[in-house]
Amino acid sequence: MRAPRPRAPGQGTGARLGPLAVSAAGLLAGLGLWQLAGRHDPVLFATPGRSAEALLTLTRDGSLPAALLSSGRLLVVGLALAIVAGVGSGLLLSRARLLRASTDWLLFALQSVPIVALAPLILSAFGFGLPAKTLVVFLTAVFPIVVNTAEGAHRVPATLLEVTRTFRSSEWRIWKDLLLPHTVPYAMTGVRQGIAMAFVGTLAAEFFLNASGIGGLLLAAGTQFDTATVLGLTVLVSVLAVALMGCGRAVERHFARWRAVQA
Repeated sequence: MRAPRPRAPGQGTGARLGPLAVSAAGLLAGLGLWQLAGRHDPVLFATPGRSAEALLTLTRDGSLPAALLSSGRLLVVGLALAIVAGVGSGLLLSRARLLRASTDWLLFALQSVPIVALAPLILSAFGFGLPAKTLVVFLTAVFPIVVNTAEGAHRVPATLLEVTRTFRSSEWRIWKDLLLPHTVPYAMTGVRQGIAMAFVGTLAAEFFLNASGIGGLLLAAGTQFDTATVLGLTVLVSVLAVALMGCGRAVERHFARWRAVQA
């Protein structure tokens, strides 16, 4: 019989439960502070129970499911376009050195432009339907993905590229066996940042003029000073964003298992 392999540091059950315990403790502490703030100032802060009741009411009358469907469609379409365009552009910039050198400044300049502030102009120019809102989400999410993907592909070790040239690897094999695997962790970091920005872009697109979806519910509740609904929807959006970013991390672990082997 083979002797069992010794577990590497950090692979034990205790190491896995540690972060979960810390997260659970932080969540309970946050709920406790929220409850205290709600009791101290019920006008500005609703308690977690009142916020949960507000979400339950919106669910029963059908407002919340319809809003989630509308916002989810906008988010998915805009984010999917941003991922495809961002990853493709980042990889292209990494291989075209002249193009990268001539557009680096432009990328960072565009990334610093507050797209949320330009949302009313975009909606006024392109209308108030799904295409215009999708453009807002796309522009808020695409730049982190482009920059991180390009940086990841650019950081491929020169020695590995030299080996591929020595063995006369085709461009397709270079992309498949070297560039893409090495770039995945960087690209997924950009995707996670893009997810957070896409939520911001979705709410911003829904706030202006044609209020709809979760943004429309938030705007209506804020106008009525309904803090229970505002806080409940805010927490719901945060939970959905964290869940999506967790999915992105799982995808990164799946396609970048070689990093764990190297570690």
